[in-house]
Amino acid sequence: MITDIFVNGEPIKLEKNKLNLVDKDDLLLFLKPLPEGHYYQHSFNNCRVVRQIDRTHFHFYAFKKVHIDSLVIRVLPKHKAYPDRVIQISVRSAVFESWRFVPLFVSYLLLLLGIALAGVIVFSNRNRKKVFNLRSDWTNQLHNDIGGDLSSVALRLEILRKKMADVDQKTFANLSKIFSILSDVQTKLRFVFNLVDPKQDSLQVMFMGIHDYAHDNCALQHIQFFYTNNINGSEGIKIDIGRINKIYLVLKEALNNVFKSSRASTLSLNIQRNKEGIWIKVEDDGIGFDPNKIHNGNGIKNLQQYAKEGLMELNIDSGQGKGTRITALIHLL
Repeated sequence: MITDIFVNGEPIKLEKNKLNLVDKDDLLLFLKPLPEGHYYQHSFNNCRVVRQIDRTHFHFYAFKKVHIDSLVIRVLPKHKAYPDRVIQISVRSAVFESWRFVPLFVSYLLLLLGIALAGVIVFSNRNRKKVFNLRSDWTNQLHNDIGGDLSSVALRLEILRKKMADVDQKTFANLSKIFSILSDVQTKLRFVFNLVDPKQDSLQVMFMGIHDYAHDNCALQHIQFFYTNNINGSEGIKIDIGRINKIYLVLKEALNNVFKSSRASTLSLNIQRNKEGIWIKVEDDGIGFDPNKIHNGNGIKNLQQYAKEGLMELNIDSGQGKGTRITALIHLL
């Protein structure tokens, strides 16, 4: 009875008189020509619409979101050569038009997002650990190689300097100056090594470096120095090394201005942690200046530029004969 079957223009084979379709599929049946006086009759359990292309042997069926149990094709009047043909047809909704599609699609996207985030986190943690180990290795290597070489040079220079003490005073003085510069370089390198060492608290290392710098210069210029820092090293404040460097440059520039031109007798450096972030105040009792006037040096410009690059709020309060107070607020991102 049935010669060919096409679904959406593609030929298919009928297996065990069953067809599995999706809503809106087009089903086209090619039927055998019937003897004169006979015709085909068709019916669905759910009474779907059927369009007959040719009354003798072609039929076309369109399915739209309806489950159809069976298609019955019979020949009338009855003919023994053409028994009734029953085809079981199952029609399911297209996934994209099903009400389940949106939650399933959203769930699928969330799953992909979760997998992607997990991958990023794992990759980031591995890279972070790799960078941590690499920085640690580099720091140790630099400390051992450069630090060891400089210590060796300093030792030999000190031996030579002592030998020249009673021979040539001018050479002794020059060697003493070189020795002093070398010691200063060793101190600065030690500070840099500790600053970039991932096992160290870079923020506290920087603050201690600033403390030592201020303390030594105050001692040379007979300035009374007061230092307070209420930040607990165990807090684990996260500030990237780039911002720490800008904070260091702001404090170094502020202190340099004090030592160069303030004529101060006291200097205080106060570091406080509060809910707004980290407050830093550098205050002296020197001659002061007018912040609104244009100055020949670059000290104020440098301060403002470093503060901007380090995402800090900077305030300069000074006046002739009133000393200078520089405050910086470091926001913790």
